[in-house]
Amino acid sequence: MNSTPQRMGALRWLPAVLWMGGIFYLSQQSSPLGVDAGASRAALAHVVLFCGLAAFLYWPLAGRSAQAAWAAMAISFALAVLYGVTDELHQAFVDGRVASETDLLFDAGGALAGVTAAALLRLLLRRLQ
Repeated sequence: MNSTPQRMGALRWLPAVLWMGGIFYLSQQSSPLGVDAGASRAALAHVVLFCGLAAFLYWPLAGRSAQAAWAAMAISFALAVLYGVTDELHQAFVDGRVASETDLLFDAGGALAGVTAAALLRLLLRRLQ
């Protein structure tokens, strides 16, 4: 039995898993952006990190049909926001960090931007083929 397609399918998830590991690493730091990081810099970090996460989650989920692409968008967004919830819960147990609903809103905004950008890029690439 040839497991190459299964292995390639599993490898598609690697960027998302590595990205989540990076978010986890940053979340366990007392001051991941430095001592003087302002609120706007922290908000931008949340948006960028979860934009990337949602985009990385979208790619292995997007199928060949338009229905699969819409489902992939919804699932990617939901998974990224769910990871944002666990990220905020994790931060509640880290010295110097707190769980924040505002941060979760920035995570969700970044996830929405990321999944939208990934879907638009997929559409553009398919039209260029």
